[in-house]
Parts: sequence; structure tokens; C-alpha cells
Amino acid sequence: MEDERQTGAAPEMLLDELFSPLAAYSARKPRPSSSAYAEASYWDSRFEEQSGVFDWYATYEELEGLLSEFCPASQGARTLMVGCGNSALSSEMHGAGYRNIVNIDISSAVVKKMEEQFAPLGLEWRVMDATAMTFEDCCFDLAIDKGTVDAMMCGTGEEASRLAAEVYRALRPGGLFILVSHNGARQELLNRELRARFGQSWERVELRRCRLSAQATFINVMRSRLQGKPIVSGFKDPQLLKEVATETRRLLKQMMFLEAFRAFKARKKRLANSGESASGTEAAAGAEASAPPIDKEEKEEEEEEE
Repeated sequence: MEDERQTGAAPEMLLDELFSPLAAYSARKPRPSSSAYAEASYWDSRFEEQSGVFDWYATYEELEGLLSEFCPASQGARTLMVGCGNSALSSEMHGAGYRNIVNIDISSAVVKKMEEQFAPLGLEWRVMDATAMTFEDCCFDLAIDKGTVDAMMCGTGEEASRLAAEVYRALRPGGLFILVSHNGARQELLNRELRARFGQSWERVELRRCRLSAQATFINVMRSRLQGKPIVSGFKDPQLLKEVATETRRLLKQMMFLEAFRAFKARKKRLANSGESASGTEAAAGAEASAPPIDKEEKEEEEEEE
């Protein structure tokens, strides 16, 4: 029923559901240069000004199938949320049975706000640099990054390399690293520091495309229509908002169909190869996500297993 509402509702209803977080996003300062996304000071400043939650790329709804297939919720399993920001993913995963989640972010402002907002859930929140984590070795079963690596790759990319090595160190043997990323150049960076420190490389278990969230899709469509104009201007044009909402709804339907088709093909392939097993104790998993056609960049989600 929820899926039917999200994909079959009138454009006005879709807009109403998304308006609050999107309006908050559009009211922020002008879009910074891409290099700013790699700077800790930018995120601290941004999160001090923002309230509430906002999810880029994908929410639990889009990632649920991947999580339930490769790392279903289990008692005692420990999850690390790398660069949690103001995403609601941890709280949504908690509701789905993932109880032991440690959230880290370099911004003290966002950690304080999220800890206060989700205090009843008993999640753990820490201010921490993901490239130099203070956790002991082999203490997590699952690690998730949704956008942090991409932000770091807006700089030299070396930070992304160090992050991957730190995640590898913190994962238990057989643990999974799920990485949601737009950047197709990430694989070599993920392995560079890992080889230097441990003489190892991630082994990809699966690379899978998945759909974008409604918020991300809406903003991608809006940006394509505005052609470089400030996104806030789009919220002042009722007709444009209606057109963007209609296009967003169409793209969400399309992405849901494509995701179901790809999942069917992937399951069929795994069944055909069920007699084969991965070798070694260090493995990686991968999944690739698809951006809507309106946004020409490729969105990829990787799942890495140690």
C-alpha cells in the first residue's frame, strides 16, 4: 500500500510529502564549489544551520532489499554508520531490527543534534574522523557509507583511501562494507591505502544498481529544469513544481521496475553459480545504483566484505 501511494499518488500529494525537507534544502546558502564537500569546516557550518533529517542518494526503503539479502538484522550484530550526517537511515534500520548501530561523523554539530533527536532509540553517536577511527580492530559486522567517500573524493581522494582502510581494519573477518556512491573511480582509491597498510584488496561480492530516493530524484529533476539557476527559484513557481513532481513520479515508477528486473536477473545468476564459492578470508561485495535518466551521472552502490 505504501508503494502504491508513493508511485501512484497525484503530483500534488508527492510534493506535499517532500516539501518540508526539500524547502529546507533549497533555503540553504548557495551551492558551494565541489572541493568544499571534502572540508570538515563546510559540514560543521552546514549542519549548524540545518535542522531535521535529510537523505541523499537512498533511504532504507531503497536499500532494504540489499540489506535483507546480504546482512539481515540479527541479535548481537554491530553496525558502523560512517559519516552519518543528518540521515534518518540509522533510525529506520533500528525500526527494522538493527539495534546495535554506532554512528560517527566529523561534525560535532550534527552528532549533537542527531543524538538528541533519536535519544529514545538508544543508538550510539560519536564525533570521529572516519580516516582515523579510534575503534579497536575487528569490532563491527557491517559498515555503511552513503556519500562520505564521494565527498572526500571532491578533494585529493586520499581521504577516501584512508577511510576504506580504516573500515577494513574495524570489520570482523566476513564483515560487509556497503558503499553508496556516484563516483565510478572509487575502486582504485578504496584499495590504495589498504594495499599499503595491510597488503590486501577488497573483493567485490556484488555490484548492483538501485533506485534513488524520492528526495534525490525530485532535486535532480528540478536542477535539470532550472539549468543552472538557484534551486530556491524553483520553489517559487507553482507550475514548475507540479511538472517536476509529475516527472519525479514517472521516474520513481521506472526505477522500481528496473530494480525489480535487475534483482530477478541477479538472483537467477546466483542460482546458476550456486556451486561456486569465494576464496580467501578477505572479500568484498558490491552493488550499483542507478540515477534517473535526467541525471547523467552514474550512481553506484558498493558493498565491500572483509
